[in-house]
Amino acid sequence: MASNHIVLVTGISGFLGSHVADQFLEAGYKVRGTAREVSKVDAIKKAFDSKYGEGRVEVVAVPDITVEGAFDEAVKGTHAVAHVASIMSFDKDPAKVIPPTVNATTSILNSCLSISSIKSFVYTSSSSAVSMPKPNVPCKYDSNSWNDDDVKAAWKPEPWDENHQWTVYAASKTEAEKALWKFRDEKRPHFTINSVLPATNFGPVITPDTVSSTANFVPMIYGGNVGALLGVLPQYYIDVRDTGRLHVAAVKFLEVENERLFGWVEPYNWNTVLTVLREIRPQHQFPENVPGLGEDMSKVSTVKEEELLRRLGRIGWIKLPQAVEDGLKSMSM
Repeated sequence: MASNHIVLVTGISGFLGSHVADQFLEAGYKVRGTAREVSKVDAIKKAFDSKYGEGRVEVVAVPDITVEGAFDEAVKGTHAVAHVASIMSFDKDPAKVIPPTVNATTSILNSCLSISSIKSFVYTSSSSAVSMPKPNVPCKYDSNSWNDDDVKAAWKPEPWDENHQWTVYAASKTEAEKALWKFRDEKRPHFTINSVLPATNFGPVITPDTVSSTANFVPMIYGGNVGALLGVLPQYYIDVRDTGRLHVAAVKFLEVENERLFGWVEPYNWNTVLTVLREIRPQHQFPENVPGLGEDMSKVSTVKEEELLRRLGRIGWIKLPQAVEDGLKSMSM
């Protein structure tokens, strides 16, 4: 059912942002996307125009998301905001990542305060706002869990180890999401607030012209380069389309409010992915399994998230074999 409601999706040129936009379009909304440069979205916009008809998507430039008032124009006339854009520089210096990420989040929230048409705000958080992967450690997480360890570790003095940029990134997502809830408590906005916390996103790309972020993982393994991914520890996965759908549910169902929606489907490690690849591409030569990877033994309940997917007409989560297969097909592999 087509609607004239506009949803603002920040960071529409990215792997995740493009899918959040796609799912809102599929649900019948119009989308206004932001990118640093409008031209970065040309291929994605063309794909959307062809799939949904022209006039459903517009793209506006927000060159620097960290500037106060950066989104003042972009939020005007919107029904909902999905703030997907984040600082992905993977700089090891926490001062260059954490305060700007928090500022970008509070800035867009402040911009929304004066727009009476906005009914809901969804923040794209991350599984790393809950915890970094801890292979072989049984533990439980819920909506009260926060990655305070990495917030502390991010600010430790140099020398930094080779994984420090991941610590800093995790701290930035943790602090920005905490700022979201602090804003809710202090400002009592007129719109609902929710966050979505996806684990590793697998799945197809909107167009093979734009392959970024974790969309690169499967092609790297397909090409035999597992070694480059060993820094990504065993954790949960989600199909990027389901991540997009959780954003839609947070907007479409107004009773979904003050929720941290966990996009955690099942644990995986690189041997799990290799096993799937061998099954779906039996003619292709893949590397051997990697010894000693360990596994994610954490537990989290996603009953409410699966129920939201069913309310959107899905039968539940997309599982890893389909996510990997669709990812390969979308890149003609």
